[in-house]
Amino acid sequence: MSQVTLRFIKASLLYLLTGISMGLLMLLWPRWMGVYLPIHAHINLLGWVSMLMFGVSYHILPRFSGKQLYSEMLASLHFWFANIGLIGLSFFWAQQRHRGGGSETLIILFALIEAAACYMFVFNMWMTIFGKAKETA
Repeated sequence: MSQVTLRFIKASLLYLLTGISMGLLMLLWPRWMGVYLPIHAHINLLGWVSMLMFGVSYHILPRFSGKQLYSEMLASLHFWFANIGLIGLSFFWAQQRHRGGGSETLIILFALIEAAACYMFVFNMWMTIFGKAKETA
């Protein structure tokens, strides 16, 4: 497996542990639910599920299409943008909810970074599957 695939899978497993731990903490301290529920959902869906799907997709889809991945560099950039976006979004969302405001600009910035990561993934997969990438042997 490629390094990008392995990095996405490792990250997804860490997000799974984080999301499950947040769920348990909210169960033990229900008053935290209002603060952490959206973060818990994003950690589980963008972190655990999406990161795993990205990793599996980078491994499987080029093989299914019979082509090489369009860009390893773009896949690596995608990894960093996706993780920076999710971690930043989660951190500043928590800050916002604890302090009652003041983090809107940073939340938007990290949400845009996360969105850019997803656009990178779609472009890379599109070019791999439908573009004129080199055929594999």
